[in-house]
Amino acid sequence: MMILDLVLFLACLAFFHTSEFALAWIFNPSDLSRDSWLFSRHYCLAMGLALSEYFCERALAPGWKRPSPVMWAGLLLVLLGEALRKAAILTAGPSFTLDVKTHRRPHHHLVTRGVYRLCRHPGYLGWTLWCVGTQVLLRNVVCSAVFAAWSWKFFAHRIPYEETLLLEMFGERYRDYAAKTRLWLPFIESPCERTEHSEWPDL
Repeated sequence: MMILDLVLFLACLAFFHTSEFALAWIFNPSDLSRDSWLFSRHYCLAMGLALSEYFCERALAPGWKRPSPVMWAGLLLVLLGEALRKAAILTAGPSFTLDVKTHRRPHHHLVTRGVYRLCRHPGYLGWTLWCVGTQVLLRNVVCSAVFAAWSWKFFAHRIPYEETLLLEMFGERYRDYAAKTRLWLPFIESPCERTEHSEWPDL
């Protein structure tokens, strides 16, 4: 019998990684490498654990893995996250890179149009929705929580670091943009939100 949720999960992974590599090849061919496939060691380990949970729960509680509204909700999260992330890449073009740049490159521009009008980091938000959605799709109770916590912890470190660099590159332009545009990832402190008196003293 076809395992519908597993087939959908594998199809979502195949499309995500293939399209990520293709867009990296289109917009940043000089940076193209094996890393452009986004198969890091930690990521592969996480997905391996997800499949382990899936098959364990399927063996112990097969009824839980039958197609259900929860599965379709997970697929919806995956599609929403995929669409948001791809919209971010297509809008930013060459300015969208997988690694955080510490220096401004000639084609590096502050992008505030399209999905960036609604969210400061739509690529990160899209990834989070996609990542958690894959686990809801499989009805992985443990990994749904673990993937959500893992994604939040990663971006809780990356976003403040990246926004500090963006402030150095674009100055008040980025601060004004950040003041008007929400992050949407909760409980992440941004250097743009610190007060001048306590965090940005006059020297």
